[in-house]
Amino acid sequence: MKNKIFVVLAGITLILGGCQWTKRAAEKDESAGNEISSTKLALDIKNKYDEAYIYSEERLMVERDEPLKIEIGFDPEELGMKNYTEVVEVFQDPELTQSLGTGFEMDEERTQIEVLPPKTAPASISSSDLDKNSYGYDSAEYTLFDKGEYGDWGNLQQYYMIVRVDLDTGEKLEKPIVTLFSVIHEIPDSLRLKMKINEEGMPEYSWNEVEDAEYYYILDLDYTEKNGYRWSGSVRAQTEETTWTPENVAYLRTYSVSEYERRKDYNIEKYGEGDEPIYKDQTYQSNYAVIAVSKDGTSAISNAMDIASMAERIPSNEEIDLSNEEEGKLRADSYSQLPSYRWVTMCDGSLVQKLVTYEVSKAKVATESIYSYEKEDMSDMTAEKVEVVVIPYTIDGTGFSGKARVETFKQKTLEDDLSALETRQNLLRSRAGTTEMEVVPEAEAETEDEKESSDSIQETTDKITANSALSEYLAIHMISGKTTIDLKDFPEARDQTYLADAWMEAIYQNPLILGAEGASISDDGMKIMIRYNMDTSAMKKQQKELRAEVKKVVKEIITDKMSDLEKEYAINQYLCEIAEYDNAALKNAEENDFVTVDEAFNDSFTPYGVLINKVGVCASYASAFKLLADEAGLETIVVTGYLDGDLPHAWNKVKVNGEWNVLDSTNNDNELLNNVLLNVSGKASKRVLVEDSLYVLDKNLLDYEITEDVADKEFYHVEEKFFDEDKISDKLVDSLEKEGLAVLRTSYDLDDQRFAVIAEKVLSKTKNEELQGFYWMGVIYMDDGSHSFE
Repeated sequence: MKNKIFVVLAGITLILGGCQWTKRAAEKDESAGNEISSTKLALDIKNKYDEAYIYSEERLMVERDEPLKIEIGFDPEELGMKNYTEVVEVFQDPELTQSLGTGFEMDEERTQIEVLPPKTAPASISSSDLDKNSYGYDSAEYTLFDKGEYGDWGNLQQYYMIVRVDLDTGEKLEKPIVTLFSVIHEIPDSLRLKMKINEEGMPEYSWNEVEDAEYYYILDLDYTEKNGYRWSGSVRAQTEETTWTPENVAYLRTYSVSEYERRKDYNIEKYGEGDEPIYKDQTYQSNYAVIAVSKDGTSAISNAMDIASMAERIPSNEEIDLSNEEEGKLRADSYSQLPSYRWVTMCDGSLVQKLVTYEVSKAKVATESIYSYEKEDMSDMTAEKVEVVVIPYTIDGTGFSGKARVETFKQKTLEDDLSALETRQNLLRSRAGTTEMEVVPEAEAETEDEKESSDSIQETTDKITANSALSEYLAIHMISGKTTIDLKDFPEARDQTYLADAWMEAIYQNPLILGAEGASISDDGMKIMIRYNMDTSAMKKQQKELRAEVKKVVKEIITDKMSDLEKEYAINQYLCEIAEYDNAALKNAEENDFVTVDEAFNDSFTPYGVLINKVGVCASYASAFKLLADEAGLETIVVTGYLDGDLPHAWNKVKVNGEWNVLDSTNNDNELLNNVLLNVSGKASKRVLVEDSLYVLDKNLLDYEITEDVADKEFYHVEEKFFDEDKISDKLVDSLEKEGLAVLRTSYDLDDQRFAVIAEKVLSKTKNEELQGFYWMGVIYMDDGSHSFE
């Protein structure tokens, strides 16, 4: 008897980016090997990976209350089975760890098992925060549109049914079979939720407009690694718009004691010594998602964003106590003493330094009163009128602002001094720039003449980085410039989430895939169509130039006797020396909300920009580093996420002595503070670099955790430029006397007060009133005043 599952089959459509296709002709190149069929290529690749499951070629669609009916040719009880889950089980997650808790029924003939929806629908909507006029409200029910126990598969996008035995004999399968299925929701379109940090430093959520939706709920869903979504979600907000910003970030704070508050004596007494935030005691993870609602029902929920990850990006408050301020005002004797950074506590409780932007065009001279007294009762208080330069400022990536006051200034040089201050801050500004590739919910038709057969392909000699057979298969096709890739040999690709994950890993980890911007799945789910911003001939030409340049550079800067650390340093230094950051490309990406860039800037987002044109943004630096590292024999990956929590960014991780280390060549290339992000500790890097989960498969993210013990690899330690705080002032003096300039590192968490103590010691020893300096992540810059920031 054949295995039978009685449900309706349907096609699924997925869009990644956009849907305008570019025609291209097949073209051979020097990296190509023999031409083989896509099926043979898929088989060869699959033999390299040990997959735990076999995916069914079926993708199923069921009504909300429809059971899965499985015909069997054996009696489970006669075989000694105690639970139906020994035959079949449904999970929420592709790793098959979060059992859905379905019901089961056996027919009287004992030839069919019915898999019922769970007792409680996952990701349902609690009615407790809504009024009686809300669609689906019933005063007798706890959830909206309640369909009773075992009557609703819930609001998740898809599920995974695993069959563990041969359905004819009951014999246990060597590799279980997984079948994907989706629920037919009243609103069929899917939602894609995004978040950015707006100019006020607040999280701004947005999603695509859905046809038939009358309004949207922003849901707060409880989630655990063990059980997934097993409870109803509370409604955080309701809107008819496709954007929403909360009034405050109170609900997004994940800490009970922040990193700064941890230093307080009463918290030390309560929690003991430590420098980590104390997080809220929760047995579950809270996730945000959005759902479309109409009078008939709802859509599936969007992708979910966990609050813990969002909290890393969202500023909570400015830590004034860590700054040198008098009477709540930022005052300095001179422009050079104005701080470059301010301390901010994020919603995860961590302390980060955010760059200050001084609005010099709004600076003005004002007369203010300075009050002084010696007696505690202030009975001897006197006031003195003084002229000061008042400079408004904002703290980057936050909504925090203030006014700085400079007490010693010269009217004649006022304009030049302010310009030098602005230049200094611009030189220190961290640099990002990568376009975001995303899943969007609306597919467009694709005409027959835009299709390209991919029945055969040439093998490549290029190094492929992948964590799955599907990722490697996609990468090889895209390096060849294929616009249509046959997926018939990868039934797991029917899982939209997994396919998007594998597609993005292929692109980010294989930089010779040039110009890929988006993709969509054919209606039958058997092909993926890729959109590029260049044609195949241009792509092949650039790939050829890149391969030659990479070999030439590695031959020049790498020797066989070099250690992995020396190779890493050499490649980082090479990129810092030859490349110039493309500020115009970054500005263009910002103007396009980091979704796309104008054609003139395309190269600055690929390795071609930095390696050939010698100009690019972070995406170019990171991909160029990977190509050079691959050729040099280093194990490395490209990492994606956010710089300072708010700007899309790319950097690298490099494996040295068996441990992963973080490296950001883009921001190591800084005229004032160089190599600050060269093998820093995990905690230190997270002050600046917030990872997302796009760059490798979700299941492999933990494989690339970076180490905390980096003293033998971190740049300033290796170069013997790291000193404890009680010793660094003497070393700064030595460097200033010899070179008139010093750049040294001490503790990562150096703050304004401790920096002021160090600076005062240096000043007392040098007797130089022109001394100027600042710090970031423990790296101190000082010069004798002869170095101009113009």
